[in-house]
Amino acid sequence: LEALLLLVRALPEGEDRIVLLALTLNNLSNRLDALGRREEALAASEEAVEIYRGLAVARPDAFLPDLAGALNNLSNRLDALGRREEALAASEEAVEIYRGLAAARPDAFLPDLATALNNLSNRLNALGRREEALAASEEAVEIYRGLAAARPDAFLPDLATALNNLSNRLDALGRRDEALAAIEEAVEIYRGLAAARPDAFLPDLASALNNLSNRLDAVGRRDEALAAIEEAVEIRRGLAAAQPVAFADPLSTSLWVKADRLEERGQSEGALSAHQEAIVIFTPLFERYPGPLSGKMGAMAKEYIERCERANQPINEETLAPVVALFEAMKNQN
Repeated sequence: LEALLLLVRALPEGEDRIVLLALTLNNLSNRLDALGRREEALAASEEAVEIYRGLAVARPDAFLPDLAGALNNLSNRLDALGRREEALAASEEAVEIYRGLAAARPDAFLPDLATALNNLSNRLNALGRREEALAASEEAVEIYRGLAAARPDAFLPDLATALNNLSNRLDALGRRDEALAAIEEAVEIYRGLAAARPDAFLPDLASALNNLSNRLDAVGRRDEALAAIEEAVEIRRGLAAAQPVAFADPLSTSLWVKADRLEERGQSEGALSAHQEAIVIFTPLFERYPGPLSGKMGAMAKEYIERCERANQPINEETLAPVVALFEAMKNQN
């Protein structure tokens, strides 16, 4: 994409070149973000927004949708760098544009509005504006529910995602029974989708089960919480066996949660085993992407040490040695 960007910049001036440049920058931003090159990803996204803003001024009917999409992308890039107020502003502008577009052409733009509302909910929640975050999430679910009723094959996955988000918003406000109901509905939808298309939807089912475990645990239903996370681990273990780079991270997360569930039930040995496995599985990925993954690895290692202390068990030095060595190397580089 970087090579393509150079080629596009070299094209003759004109609207076609400008449109292709903005599209290329938007796609490049996503690729750079996936590689952890967040500052460069932001720069590409900002340039794309600037181009689309100019195009939308001249031809709003043609380019307002592209501007809104680029703003949604920009919001994600800003949030990844901790610039939360700016991320919220970009998300709010995207929602405002999509509201106008959906009012005029609901069939075309209601799905985009719902996606932007989900994003807005995340931005508001990150700033502690939880009631507003919940309102945005509820509106997204309402839109997707209507869309899924008319076209289930197209929109049931989006409804499940929105319900997952809604569950998080309700839980943040202490509305635990409602949060549980939302995630139970999401799991039910993903089960049906994964039964028909496992390659596409098993990862989403595992993620929802992970969330379901947390919701069940919050209302004291610990046996069911353990069963849910064990199912998530089983699914993610199969996925990681086939695609270790893609699924080592989520598998380690589910094992970490499983460790919590087991410790809550007094099964300290099993908890330590699950937590240790989580670190072992995550370590090769951490070695590959130390910067972006240092936060999770640091928290995982710290909690493992604390869990060993609570269980009065020795720390497995062999497990932590490569982690400590990499953190030391990162410290020396700085």
